[in-house]
Amino acid sequence: MEPEPRRVAPRRLPRRVYWFRRGVVLAGVALVVALIVWLSSLTGSPKTAGTSVKPPLAPASTGPSAAPTDSTEATALPGQESSSPSTSSAQGTPATASAPALADCDPGILTLSVSGPGVLKAGATGQFTVTVTNSGLDACIFAFDSRFTMTIVSGTDQIWSTADCAQWAPTGSQQLAVGATATWQTTWERHRSEPGCKVVATTLRAGTYVVNALYQGAATAQQVVLLTA
Repeated sequence: MEPEPRRVAPRRLPRRVYWFRRGVVLAGVALVVALIVWLSSLTGSPKTAGTSVKPPLAPASTGPSAAPTDSTEATALPGQESSSPSTSSAQGTPATASAPALADCDPGILTLSVSGPGVLKAGATGQFTVTVTNSGLDACIFAFDSRFTMTIVSGTDQIWSTADCAQWAPTGSQQLAVGATATWQTTWERHRSEPGCKVVATTLRAGTYVVNALYQGAATAQQVVLLTA
């Protein structure tokens, strides 16, 4: 019977071999962890629980705020200024349109009248009033201008007239509503007048004189005056 062969104990490896193997394993683990972290960064970092991300605040506007889309106020187009008045209400109440300018009075719708003393004694003065009435259907602008003349005559003899002196004639304009009147007064001293604003201090004979108020295109108004000695 042959003897059993002796088992030889395995030879122990040097210590540096063990450290080398451990280093290789640790490097592999570190490489795997780094790979996992890199893949996680590609898919997006998870949000931290309980933390809200606020959007950045919009910069403060230095101009007027934009009107809401359902606002009743009109928005000006680019390059155009808004025609809305500065006092317009937030409800968008439309501004009242300005009234159209009135037209000049048609002489055909004017009614003239003249009033004054019926009897004028020698040495006295007479004050006469001319009234112009708007007899039309609309308001208009009436003007005392060169179309108006006042004369005093005796038969065919012209005694006195505003045509002899522009300073004696009325001037100015005013708005006349329907039925409204414009008036003018003047004083006559029983004298004659001549062109150039001249007054001839003569003694007029007693008799009947007629005051005429004329406006070109309108009917003439008359007032009879009796001069006594």
